Amino acid sequence: MSQAPHQAMGLQIPRSPAPILAIAGAKGGVGKTSIAVQLATLLARAGHRTLLVDFDPGCGNVAVHLRLAGAHDLDDVAAGACSLRDAIVAGPGGLSVVLGRSGASVLAGDDGAPRERALRAVAEARRDFDAIVVDTGAGVGSTTLMVAERADLVLSVTTPDIAAVTDAYALCKALRGRGKRLPSLVVNRVKTRDEAMRTAAKLAAVVRQFLGAEIGTCGFVREDAAVPAALRDQRPLGLFGSGEAFDDLRAVLAAAQALLPAMGRRAAAAPAPRIVALRPATADERGYGQDARAVSGAAAAPTNR
Repeated sequence: MSQAPHQAMGLQIPRSPAPILAIAGAKGGVGKTSIAVQLATLLARAGHRTLLVDFDPGCGNVAVHLRLAGAHDLDDVAAGACSLRDAIVAGPGGLSVVLGRSGASVLAGDDGAPRERALRAVAEARRDFDAIVVDTGAGVGSTTLMVAERADLVLSVTTPDIAAVTDAYALCKALRGRGKRLPSLVVNRVKTRDEAMRTAAKLAAVVRQFLGAEIGTCGFVREDAAVPAALRDQRPLGLFGSGEAFDDLRAVLAAAQALLPAMGRRAAAAPAPRIVALRPATADERGYGQDARAVSGAAAAPTNR
């Protein structure tokens, strides 16, 4: 007598699309790209199949942080020259990466069609990954806002510097004007928790007064010599790090995950990598450096809408 097949045989549980986490920093130089890279590598290290996309038009420098190069980049995807799959390169710790371009970029042009093409490609990739982290450009330009509108969560990176806080408000104002959810704040390069809380409270008060809304906080990252050292050596802190900033980044990621849809874990968790001495990056490899652009802004907190 043949045994009836188990009722669960052949049953497929539908996959939820990967959530998109966008990292924004209205003022250049606040450490936005560094945080995007570290959060993506932490996700990969935890076993999530993670895609990091450099969506900074004309100033993409994720390649510098990770010492990567590829035959194609997001600009090629935006121009229709290749698929997103063709532009993916293998990063450290099992991370998948789509690099951006430094210099002339179709994403930075006036034509919105290439941006839409790139955004559609990223959205379609949600079927193949557990999480997608998108590094955006500085400022509140159309490309950054388009990415933010499509993300499940936006982290706005600021420092205690008043110009950075002012520009973080500008991002909140732009998203609020489009009827979108406000970002969650990450205060970077602080000396103490109290300094981070004071900075977050200052921005929250301005947002409450002038936008009639509340902005949440996903945490802070303390100043730590390990962060610039990781950039100098092009060795991601999320894989090789330890110390205060590393602990803070893990806390920021945990807070962000609590606000995102549940992530799958289709990859095996990456073992803690062996710390090895890498040669320092040359000046040519470091190239244009980290978040080179700075948005000239107000020297005081915003006083009107």
